[in-house]
Amino acid sequence: MKTSNIIYRFIRVSIAIGSIALFFNPLTVQASDHESECFNSVQGKIPWNDDKNMNWEPENVKQLCAGTTKPAEPGACFLSVLDGRVNWGKGITWDWQNIINLCAGSNNAKNTVGCFEQAVGKGLDWRDAILFCQRADK
Repeated sequence: MKTSNIIYRFIRVSIAIGSIALFFNPLTVQASDHESECFNSVQGKIPWNDDKNMNWEPENVKQLCAGTTKPAEPGACFLSVLDGRVNWGKGITWDWQNIINLCAGSNNAKNTVGCFEQAVGKGLDWRDAILFCQRADK
């Protein structure tokens, strides 16, 4: 009887510790800190359109920053594409949402943009190039 009580208590403590570890995972906290830092480096500082409007819809900034571990990179990626240095196959004028899709969560703006340029240069459709380069950055 005593052994079964010890085992029961051990299982309860193990479940409690596991639950705490799941909810307070330092990697989750750290990732959200990176995303918050990214948000703050974009909102009010980087224009999202050709009119140089720096007042982003918060959800758009969150999408751009989601998953990054290098907070400056998604904004740098967005800005380099918006500034007209990247040809998507039919010109250099981009829809802002497509730039967000390409740069979302980027940890290396130069590599993300370079990946896209190479993919399009090899004949890949721009939509497929965005998907390919999103995966290549992770």
